[in-house]
Amino acid sequence: MRIAVISTYTHPTRLPKKERSFMQSAVPELIAGLCPPDAEIELYNEKEGDIPLDGGWDLVFFSYLHAYYEHTKVLSTIFRRRGITTVAGGRHAGHFAADAADHFDAVVVGDPEANVPALIQDFQRGELKPRYDLPAAPTTQIRAPRYDLIDFSRNAMRVPGIEASRGCPFSCNFCVLTGHERYRYRPVADVVKEIETKMRFNRSRFGLVDDVFSFLDNNLGGSPRYLRALCEALLPLKKTWGCALTWNILEDEELVKLMARAGCRYIYTGLESLNPDSIEAMNKGQNKLAGVREVLRRTYSHGILLSFGLLVGSDGDTNAYLERVPEYLAELKYGSVTFLGIVCPYPETPFFTQVAAEGRLLPNTTIRDYDGYTLCHRPKNLHPSEVVEHFQRLCGEIGSLRSAVRHVAGKLLLSDAPRYKAGILASAPEVLSIRAPLGNPARRYVAGLDPIEAWDERMMRALGLAPQRITPDSALATAKGLTRIRKRERAGSAAAARSVA
Repeated sequence: MRIAVISTYTHPTRLPKKERSFMQSAVPELIAGLCPPDAEIELYNEKEGDIPLDGGWDLVFFSYLHAYYEHTKVLSTIFRRRGITTVAGGRHAGHFAADAADHFDAVVVGDPEANVPALIQDFQRGELKPRYDLPAAPTTQIRAPRYDLIDFSRNAMRVPGIEASRGCPFSCNFCVLTGHERYRYRPVADVVKEIETKMRFNRSRFGLVDDVFSFLDNNLGGSPRYLRALCEALLPLKKTWGCALTWNILEDEELVKLMARAGCRYIYTGLESLNPDSIEAMNKGQNKLAGVREVLRRTYSHGILLSFGLLVGSDGDTNAYLERVPEYLAELKYGSVTFLGIVCPYPETPFFTQVAAEGRLLPNTTIRDYDGYTLCHRPKNLHPSEVVEHFQRLCGEIGSLRSAVRHVAGKLLLSDAPRYKAGILASAPEVLSIRAPLGNPARRYVAGLDPIEAWDERMMRALGLAPQRITPDSALATAKGLTRIRKRERAGSAAAARSVA
């Protein structure tokens, strides 16, 4: 049996561009680790390379983000017309399972550990079901990805990734995890064993990323106690690693020092805003803006490159605040912004529910617009045109060459920790990448106004596919229907368990 696992991608410019950076989707090798050992498996990450359209696979698994849906269903339709069975998975597929069912042979809702093996068994018996929504397996059953299938030659800067936890204990109103995924973590011993015995490292770039890996967790610091235990166990391995975690962890200096000693050299955190009103509007109480400069300086002094993301278009944003963002960043001195986006009301989030109920969703919105770089709603204090003007200006200023030089010069001598200086130098392109969304002068960054990628638009027309339009009624009805289905399935599972007992 030949299986392809494909992680699709479309660039923020809506032009055919790739992004060969350190961080890449690890879903293909994760799904591959759940496939039968005798299966012939091919992995494709479209962020690094193109997808062949003439593959002779029996079964194809697609993993995609909301904004990649139209592109993914084009590929699926092409493959299905050639007799290939296709499967959709991911948060969009779970939330819009009925829509996805029109374009894929099966839809996986939720975690893959239980669902993927069951689906493959059914496929081999010729009894494939349209939907797989088995309960999440215990974290002790999370298998190691197929690190041996990662093709580092496609991206010399890529590093392998591993999960220690899933979910997040916080409830930010714009986050797709809120209300959908509880926080849980793997046994520390399982994580360490996987790194020691399973992980394959990238040896292709003059030793720059030898023994370097990343934690793929949404929030590695969801449990400070667990993070301490994990770091203690990582000390003897002498590896270098990076992660994402929430701001509250950075306020614990002793824990940050332990992370540095355990090999942490990079942290990304969603600071999101330097405006207290915007933080409150996001329900992001774990971000305390008092003392931000000291936290940044201290983290760098321990040998950890700390970068953060900022969002434009929050309900707390004003013209006065957004005009002064560069000034605020200059005052921080040690700040390092590596992501700048437009806050997005993803359809499964509390923020979407609020925006839809208040009639603030922009007209003619399609799922392609939910990419984090396109305004899909009317903020409370800003006109859509003002959001776009601020976003474009800040991309140009924060992502400038001058900003990248200042980032390197201001932090290079803050620590003598191993690999710290190399990390600072290697991070300069991340700062410059903030300008990437500006690479298409025709982009308007407002939902319903930007066409999708030319190839996708042409193929959708040829294949008779229509874009998925997001309206308040359709998205909220889907959410309510999904809730009813899950309640019914949980009730049925409980009744079955009682009957067996």
